[in-house]
Amino acid sequence: MKNESMWKIKKIAGSVFIFSLMFLIVISLNKVTLNRTSQGCIQLTDFYNLEEHTVDALFIGSSHVYYSVHTCMLYDDYGIASYLLASPGQPVWMSYYFLEEALKTQSPRLVVFDVCTLYRREADAGSASWPSLISMKPSVRKWKAIRAVNQEGKQLDSIAAFFSFPYYHTRYDELNRQDYENTKRVRYNGYFPSFERISESELSQWKDADRTNPGLAEPLAARAETYLRRLIELCQKKELPLLLVNSPYLNQTLEKQKAYNYVSLIAQEYGVPYLDGNYIEEMQIDFKEDLLEASHLNYFGSIKYTDYLAGWMKQHYLIPDRRGNAGYRSWEETSRKFRHQQLYARVLKQIQTQKAYLEAVQQLDECTVVFYDKKSGAAAVCENGKKVFEGAPDSDYFRHFDLGYSDLAVGCSSGNLSVRLDRKEYLFAQDGLNVLVYDKIAKRVIDGAGFTAGKRAAAKT
Repeated sequence: MKNESMWKIKKIAGSVFIFSLMFLIVISLNKVTLNRTSQGCIQLTDFYNLEEHTVDALFIGSSHVYYSVHTCMLYDDYGIASYLLASPGQPVWMSYYFLEEALKTQSPRLVVFDVCTLYRREADAGSASWPSLISMKPSVRKWKAIRAVNQEGKQLDSIAAFFSFPYYHTRYDELNRQDYENTKRVRYNGYFPSFERISESELSQWKDADRTNPGLAEPLAARAETYLRRLIELCQKKELPLLLVNSPYLNQTLEKQKAYNYVSLIAQEYGVPYLDGNYIEEMQIDFKEDLLEASHLNYFGSIKYTDYLAGWMKQHYLIPDRRGNAGYRSWEETSRKFRHQQLYARVLKQIQTQKAYLEAVQQLDECTVVFYDKKSGAAAVCENGKKVFEGAPDSDYFRHFDLGYSDLAVGCSSGNLSVRLDRKEYLFAQDGLNVLVYDKIAKRVIDGAGFTAGKRAAAKT
């Protein structure tokens, strides 16, 4: 009897072990196969990692949101702790359930909804943002959201979507190095900056488009109007201030504007403010310079749009300034990484004179900068603008620097100067000053330049 009991216990323990092991494997595979692009489900996944009740301004909507709203600027210049719970082509019924999900852990001072996709007819909505919905945690709310996304005659696999993994596993053939290395990639609280500018050919396609507001209104598709009203009423029930917006874009049509005019009427009905960026001249949007393509703002346009929007928000709502608040260091850290990963390199690459370049690199923080002259053998290494090593001309020397993720070696022997980073030698000008800039936050060389007679020379490596 005792042996039989022990056997049963071991059998149960074995079953529990196997089940636990399978569960851990599934969780690990989910993490690896998670779609980490802006077109995937990463915005909602990142949202779950935020400290509870820290988001003061919650933005929801389509790709217009994550291209247009500069979250780092909102924090750095206005102290607004914001997050963009956005996804490509996000229909309003998904926005509604994303808002419901967000309010489980956050209590924003303001909800901002971009109305861009509301002009679409039912047949055009499709299952946009489906990957984002898959990343929602299992709950009754998720089940309702899945059923809302499904269309008559185009039923998606609701059970598989509810448990997520059956969809993730189909990405095996798509996996690449990024899927394994970017598990902690910084995404700037939902913001997705692009520094590209619209092509001349695409710009010319819309040069004759009539961008005057016709003043006419056309009802939205029935489901779109239903969920827009539900979203507004949810905010009013929760006593959450709501702002409806439409970020500026080029490919405006009469059909779209009639729909947005109808949205404006609904906003007036509920007493909700609505800002259409297509008709606010104070933003000074220049389509040639400020667009990624006809539908979206680029980085330069997002600065103008965000600056106007933040000023309006601060004027009309009580949103605290979180700068310097210990509980909001993650927003400071995100802004810091944005500067290092996105801005420093772009600024340096545009400078063409030696004087301006030297002034710029002296202002960089958390960067290692090497100055060297191949001909004379002189070299100097600076950290955060301060000199930490100097190799005199016509002398032998060697110094190794551990940069955390990389190794820098600077040496000169018998007049032969060498600057190597991770065993790769860098030389940009045979005669003249060379400058190599390594960013410790970006963990890479962000620029290298050679100057002859004070002018930037073509790079040589």
